[in-house]
Amino acid sequence: MPDRWTKRQRRELRELQGLAWERELSASLENLQKDFHSWRKGDVSPFELNDRIHRFHNGRSRELFNTYAGSLDMFWLESVVARGVIEESEVSEDLLAVYRPHIDSCRERLRSSEDIAGDDE
Repeated sequence: MPDRWTKRQRRELRELQGLAWERELSASLENLQKDFHSWRKGDVSPFELNDRIHRFHNGRSRELFNTYAGSLDMFWLESVVARGVIEESEVSEDLLAVYRPHIDSCRERLRSSEDIAGDDE
């Protein structure tokens, strides 16, 4: 990774960081919404729903905050592109030129971990 990003690169990284955070948080909130639906149907008590909200706040929500509220120098972009949270077409060629080897490496690690998990089933 470059020691110094250009002003344009930093702005793009911040925008992509915000977009990735929003997308991952939205996906996680979809799961929480299912818990609310279960509560409304009477399948989950209000106490259980409250516990799930608490676990979400202290778990996934905090994890996403720690991932995306941090420095731009972290290797978060390779992961979100490799996992499809951000499409390569949404990233400038300028940044892709720097990140492509890391993205490809991350994709390979993800494939390997999926292969290992598939062997366990």
